[in-house]
Amino acid sequence: MPSLVRVLAGILGVAFLFCIPLHAQGAQQTFFRVKYVSEGTVYLEAGRNAGLKEDMRLRVVRPADSGGATEAVRFSSADAIAELRVLSVADLSSVCEVLNARAELEIADLAYLVPESVSQRTQEQNAEEAKNYPVVVTFTNGDPLDEEIRETTVPHVMSPPADTQIRGRIGFDYGGIQESGGLNSNQYGLLVQADMKRIGGSWWNFTGYWRGRMNAQSSGGTGGIPLTTLTDLLNRTYHVGFYYENPDSPVTIGVGRLYLPWAPSLSTIDGGYFARKLSRRVTWGFFGGSTPDPTSWSYAPNQHIAGTFVNFAAGNFDGLQVSSTSGVAMTTIMWHAAREFAFFENTLSYKRYWSIYSSLQADQARTAAGGQQYNAGLTQSFTTVRFQPVSRLTFNLNYNYFRNLPTFDPALISTGLLDQYLFQGLSGGIRVDLPWHMTPYVDIGRSYTSTDSSQSWNQLYGLTLGQLWKTGARLDVHYSKFNSSFGQGSYDAVSVSRNLTESLRIEVQGGRQQLNSTFTSNGQSNFANALVDWTFSPRYFMEAAYTWNTGTTLTYQQWITTFGYRFGGYRQK
Repeated sequence: MPSLVRVLAGILGVAFLFCIPLHAQGAQQTFFRVKYVSEGTVYLEAGRNAGLKEDMRLRVVRPADSGGATEAVRFSSADAIAELRVLSVADLSSVCEVLNARAELEIADLAYLVPESVSQRTQEQNAEEAKNYPVVVTFTNGDPLDEEIRETTVPHVMSPPADTQIRGRIGFDYGGIQESGGLNSNQYGLLVQADMKRIGGSWWNFTGYWRGRMNAQSSGGTGGIPLTTLTDLLNRTYHVGFYYENPDSPVTIGVGRLYLPWAPSLSTIDGGYFARKLSRRVTWGFFGGSTPDPTSWSYAPNQHIAGTFVNFAAGNFDGLQVSSTSGVAMTTIMWHAAREFAFFENTLSYKRYWSIYSSLQADQARTAAGGQQYNAGLTQSFTTVRFQPVSRLTFNLNYNYFRNLPTFDPALISTGLLDQYLFQGLSGGIRVDLPWHMTPYVDIGRSYTSTDSSQSWNQLYGLTLGQLWKTGARLDVHYSKFNSSFGQGSYDAVSVSRNLTESLRIEVQGGRQQLNSTFTSNGQSNFANALVDWTFSPRYFMEAAYTWNTGTTLTYQQWITTFGYRFGGYRQK
């Protein structure tokens, strides 16, 4: 079996073949034009042809209105407005993740490689060129001329080392909760945030965000049962885990709190998955774990899931792309069988212009724990069609169907995390990216179930301001009114965030909701969150968070302080 170094050398050698013609013609491309922007993602007009590779980092600047030479932008006084990380690369284009942005990105913005990525590209270029020349080495004995002749007949090329990227934060929490009934508790916890790629030169990665806590009751209250706060529920929606992804291996592995990449409609799984490519386009695998996400339609404490799937994928984002997943799964509650169902998830898209997404689950007939009978048939389905004729205008058409009542936590309605479940039936919407970093959006539909005496209107209105006047703050406001099988009500929410400096960030959120439902007695609630994140040195940071919540049956205040250590940066092993 070839060594890891030889495997890496072979991989890099294939990539280098795409770079040689560019170098032969002159200096490599320095700036890369943004050709499309979507939420959290940027598409560049450059790919392997310009020497770009996965995990390279870039900064984005906005060219002057006068339209001078692009090279002058880099050395002008213009500050970078965002940082990007390359996710995937095609021959003539690439997809980048927006790591942070100080302004809303636009088409025709320019991205350039950070110094570490420039060095990476140069090293790979030099390694490829070295293949064309004999390597002269120094010997401590023997005839140097004879040895040189022998070396020229079998050239040896030193393969560049596998690059490891280690970035992350670990912090220790201390805080408290004060309830209206007189219960006070101390809170101790741990925060982990990591972006570790190619650990130790391997193909293992560790990425994600997790926060957990442990309570120590101090005074008051009855029963000693810790309160589950809004912050705790939000923490359960985070994802973190180990992933093994090797372009030369048919095997993919994930362990942690994560989505199944081929079927995210199953929601978060606290466990793992194993997948193997059966061919270039077909992947088979299995998965299992608990289901901790309270935003899942079928959330239940002590619930576990296991199943198997097969996926077919073809095409790419530069043209027609298709992904189709089919599988079977079973859930258990307290290790007693609860559901046996088949699931299907399909995506069809063409460039940025249109996409069709569909997911559905069909259950086998069963008798629930309470004796209720369920017939075999379709349990839930969600279909959405998105059309984007121009980059600043998006239309969508959605259809939701749910046969069973939901079990998600209704306390999260006002956070916006449950919007996909609030509208049942047919709905449509529009999103417009206007000048001045202003984006209004609206969704309207009619809801009808077999238990409704008449149809009702569901409404969602929102507005995002990427730049609030000249303050540099980002504002998002939205309002929703809904009538679904689990209840009827409304909510409104607002959030404001601002990077005061590169090391200091503040964020404030607030909202209120009214819910008339048999699922909860907390019919009316209001909340406010505030967060300050301060990196006061190259290696240390502090966080302070405060939550105020008041409701019909649930009222409390919670505060958390965090002291932590930042580690990593770009390294080569």
